Amino acid sequence: MTTNRVLALAAVAAVGLSACTTGGAGGGGEGTSTIRTAINAAPTTFTPWEVQNRDDYMISRLLFNTLVRRGTDNTIVPALATSWETTPTTAQLTLREGATCADGTPITPGVVKDSLDAMATAEVSVFREIVFGPGRPTISADDAAGTVTVELAQPWLDLMQGLSLEASGIVCPAGLADQEGLRTGSVEAAFSGPYVLSASSHGVSYTFALREGFTAWPEYDPPVTGEPGQTVQVDVVGNDSARANALLTGGMDIADINTEDMTRFDGQEGYTTHRLPYLALYLLFNERPGSVFADEAPRRAAAQALSREALNSAASGGLGELAVTFSHAAVPCANTDPSVLVPQDVAAATGVLSGLSAPIKVLGMDVIGPQGAANSYVAEALRAAGAQVELNNVDVATWSTTGATEPGAWDVTVFPAINAGGTMYGALSPIIGPPTEDGGANWSGLRREDVLALVDEAMRRPDEQARCGVYQQIQETLIGGAHVMPLSYSPEQSIARPGFSINAYNNQIDISTMRIVEDKS
Repeated sequence: MTTNRVLALAAVAAVGLSACTTGGAGGGGEGTSTIRTAINAAPTTFTPWEVQNRDDYMISRLLFNTLVRRGTDNTIVPALATSWETTPTTAQLTLREGATCADGTPITPGVVKDSLDAMATAEVSVFREIVFGPGRPTISADDAAGTVTVELAQPWLDLMQGLSLEASGIVCPAGLADQEGLRTGSVEAAFSGPYVLSASSHGVSYTFALREGFTAWPEYDPPVTGEPGQTVQVDVVGNDSARANALLTGGMDIADINTEDMTRFDGQEGYTTHRLPYLALYLLFNERPGSVFADEAPRRAAAQALSREALNSAASGGLGELAVTFSHAAVPCANTDPSVLVPQDVAAATGVLSGLSAPIKVLGMDVIGPQGAANSYVAEALRAAGAQVELNNVDVATWSTTGATEPGAWDVTVFPAINAGGTMYGALSPIIGPPTEDGGANWSGLRREDVLALVDEAMRRPDEQARCGVYQQIQETLIGGAHVMPLSYSPEQSIARPGFSINAYNNQIDISTMRIVEDKS
């Protein structure tokens, strides 16, 4: 990422609600070949291993195919690879025959090897370790056998989940040869996915054209039905009320909403909805020397000053679930015991926060609640406990860049973790490991070698119960030591108007499954 920004990778991973009705308002998909949808902000990059936030992930899914995808019940399903054999330290994948790049170049094992090597050796990539674990992997290709082999530096049980991530999208030779063009999306032959970027107005809209004859779709179960759009129009619309209005009036076909506006579709005839736990929201502290939160006492006091219930109300109108860890509860090995939390105690917090000589710099993303209401709540709660507070409530791209590249500009943030891979290490990455200034995903700034050693131990334990025991110790250490304060699991509702559909697998939406379907209204 140009220096690592959001991993925001966290967990859309609990049992989602899926509601379907028939009938229709605002017209359907008949007679159109275009699907219209939205993102919050302009993509920060088109290079897969540099993706920084949810908008980048969505765009990357349209343009770059991955070797595998994560399907129902955390199963791994074929995409560019049709089969695989794994051990804790290796994976050998057999590639699909006939897959090509956008310019017709065959996607051979050599092409895949070069792309994975580029990710594994990138100067900056927060995803390198998430996918391959610590150390540099050895990747080899056998074009005759049609296989790619990944040999890891040490055991890493998350490899296949990592290869399903948007960041692991396969970049074709033309993209590797023109890194700047790849980053800006201007090299059409770089794309291995179903679409190419055919037109764009930066920060306003992006148009994608379906590749003629593309057949390397992921083999999801149940399968995707309907017709892919010949054109996908993606507009930048950061306001959920505007998205809801457009869906209801026929100006938009599919969109995600994570504020109370999602309830406007309750009982709406003909609209298909998937309501899923979207973000694991937690308070993340900048623990670098010089930050007010380098010491435990102010961190603990900040946690004591906040009400999870009040924040949940500000973030989603109370539609979310209260969190007891920094990963969603459905991620394997996630803590479910609320006793590990630092309990609210405003009086104790006031005794510490009122004595701070410097203001607390709160960095907020303005899409967490209406106009960033969750961040405003945090600022007001800290002020009520006696702290001086400076709130910087900004758009998604500015939040990502500021948090990752300007550590002196913030002390605390409400971190919205997506954890697309659905793994505990994915959830840990913004809190431990290489800091952003060293090319890692860790916003806190402290590597936490003690916790990293425990992660290595967990990855060497194929027995899930033993592995979860180690991860429980990690969660108790980080939450109990006020390095992170779990807040809530914020919901998101993906909505398709009559005549259109999008699928959720393992409680995650895959934008490449958008389809035009027969409207039976």
